[in-house]
Amino acid sequence: MTTVSEQPDSSAPAGPADMSLQTDHAKALVAEIKADNAALQEADEAAESQAEVVVEQAHQLAEAVEEVLEELKEEAAESGHR
Repeated sequence: MTTVSEQPDSSAPAGPADMSLQTDHAKALVAEIKADNAALQEADEAAESQAEVVVEQAHQLAEAVEEVLEELKEEAAESGHR
């Protein structure tokens, strides 16, 4: 006589214990994703703040370079008239 080994039927509805485990797992995944999103949001805000500082420094540097350039042009014009 041949025996058939029983395997769980994947089309059978999951029992209450299985559903609880799936729900707990899903809740854990959601919590992990929310924590990751919060960390990414925080990193994004920090990067944005740093970018604003860099842009401001670049503007200041450009103004300083422009002032030095103007002074050099004036000096060159004065030395040309001598």
